[in-house]
Amino acid sequence: MIQLLENPLRIGLQQERTPEPLILVIFGASGDLTMRKLVPAIYHLKQQRRLPPELTIVGVARRPWSDDYFREQMREGIENFSDGIGAEPLWEDFAKGLYYCAADMDDIEGYRKLDALLSELDIQRGTRGNRVFYLAVAPKFFPEAIAKLGEAGMIKDATKTRLVIEKPFGRDLSSCQELNQVVQTACDERQVYRIDHY
Repeated sequence: MIQLLENPLRIGLQQERTPEPLILVIFGASGDLTMRKLVPAIYHLKQQRRLPPELTIVGVARRPWSDDYFREQMREGIENFSDGIGAEPLWEDFAKGLYYCAADMDDIEGYRKLDALLSELDIQRGTRGNRVFYLAVAPKFFPEAIAKLGEAGMIKDATKTRLVIEKPFGRDLSSCQELNQVVQTACDERQVYRIDHY
């Protein structure tokens, strides 16, 4: 029998905090990381009622998927790599917030198309312009994606946008410094979260 232990980092917290409504944009949405780890983990938080009802996830990748196909893929990931869907109405509510935008990371037009979709979803889903851009792509794509997000003006608001960089942040000191220069040109340091596997 498995015994669940209380999270020691939560000891002393006076209240549960639910994040503000937001759009989570996942670059690399057709990849393994999104299907196996990210969306199942987010759905688990939904099951625990730790997410705002307006949470919206927009997957971005090159594959010409539809919103419905993206939803099917994410459901499959949740069923295969977590505890499963559970209550069907909960899944249906979660799936209503899943969208997909086909775009190339090196094409500024794809970012403009994405920006238009996000503006539309802000109104439709009530997300108030709050956005997190999660780079779940190969590290070689980081500089281009960050530069294009900056060029498109999508990460200029330091109070409403965040950038999450997944995987190794550079191969060595010099490549890390080069990538950091790109980041600092595009946005403010307080907007950036780095997740390094080392």
